[in-house]
Amino acid sequence: MNKNEILNKFLLSIIMKGYSATTVRYYTYIIKDFFKEFDYPDYNNVQKYFAKKVKITKNSRATQIRILRSLARYIQKEYEKKFELPDAPKTSNTLPIFLGKEEIDKLLDAARSNIRDFSIISFILFTGVRVSELVNLKINNVNIKESYIKVKGKGEKERMIPLSDELSVLLKEYLKQRNTDSDFLFISKFSDKFTPLSIQLIVKKYSKKANLQKKVSPHKLRHTFATLALEAGVSPITISELLGHSSLNTTMKYTHVTNKLAEDAVRRISQSTNFKDFIPKTKKTPGISGAK
Repeated sequence: MNKNEILNKFLLSIIMKGYSATTVRYYTYIIKDFFKEFDYPDYNNVQKYFAKKVKITKNSRATQIRILRSLARYIQKEYEKKFELPDAPKTSNTLPIFLGKEEIDKLLDAARSNIRDFSIISFILFTGVRVSELVNLKINNVNIKESYIKVKGKGEKERMIPLSDELSVLLKEYLKQRNTDSDFLFISKFSDKFTPLSIQLIVKKYSKKANLQKKVSPHKLRHTFATLALEAGVSPITISELLGHSSLNTTMKYTHVTNKLAEDAVRRISQSTNFKDFIPKTKKTPGISGAK
């Protein structure tokens, strides 16, 4: 079998399924690394591959096994090869890490002196967007007057997320102070588009400044958004839609959320915290152009 041919055809198949560019890059890296030593991902080869990766975490190992199992099933189907599949990874019962309300206050207070960084952290906390979605947001994706944003998520799927009154006020103030004509909503001090790693470092910087004991990342802030929503009594179906999940399970696949439910959700999430106490009191300023 030609390994380059297999890799290219497999990658094309997952791209056609709507996998994100970030996911495709990760799949590419893992499969190329595996193919350096092994010809196909059967049970024995996968066992040998991971025997050498002694420093890998359980979660990373599980993710990489899923990738190689997916490749193995593709080879079996497309090339009619018969071999023993690697074992499915054991799923972890560890609950997702999230911030409590006191920790949210500490994090917001640590970042409030920098309007851009404060806006970034607040944006993730109170919209639940993925970091990959955040860095690609443009100003014309934001409609402050109507209080919503248009987000392009996994598989190029678009969704609308309402903005709470507090977050709308904060974004308006941030845009008023921003000295650049970049199309992107959040940019570096050099007027460059942020990378996901840059956002991770910003979150890490302020979690350290706030003396938080947990390892905080943008994804943990996304978990926090979901947890706040549940505590505020928001329906899991509504939360799933706001987070951009395709479904909660197969029975909920075709259940969609009305705008009114989503708007009520973000309002309740914001009001369940002390977010309003951190918002600068400013005069009214004109809104920016609507999302297109």
